[in-house]
Amino acid sequence: MNRPLAFNRIARRRRLCYAGHKRQWRGKAMKMRRIIYTSDASPLMTDEKVAAIAEKSRRKNGSMGLTGALSFDKGRFLQLLEGPSEAVTARFEAIRRDARHQNIQIICDVPTNMRNFPNKPMALMLPGEVSEDMHEALSALFDLADEPVAPSRQTLGDLLPRFSELDAA
Repeated sequence: MNRPLAFNRIARRRRLCYAGHKRQWRGKAMKMRRIIYTSDASPLMTDEKVAAIAEKSRRKNGSMGLTGALSFDKGRFLQLLEGPSEAVTARFEAIRRDARHQNIQIICDVPTNMRNFPNKPMALMLPGEVSEDMHEALSALFDLADEPVAPSRQTLGDLLPRFSELDAA
């Protein structure tokens, strides 16, 4: 089917924040949600503690149909969480109550029908363990949390596909 070039450009722009992979959970189409946030970590947080948190989250998230990624750098968390809307809401509310997270800043909270991490209940991204390109993308997302206005879909659409290497690993 040939569509006018202008239509294709508009359709591509609409998909930017929603880049990823389609997913069904237990054979049912579902309403999905993606949330990206940063938070300040409690003062005693270390890379080792973050790795333990990620391991526990992998089990919990897998049972809830959630996927995503967690990064920790310079005392700050960055997390992308995606999956069934109700499960994302429940998990994010638990995170809000967790004393290890302070000053939570939501970067993106959108409905989606596609996942960026269909194969990872919780990918862990530590600065010394990711590629230079990935480190730049993480830094850009951390910077977005400090901006006074919400990031555009264009900005998120440019950054999210760069995380595909984590899902393949």
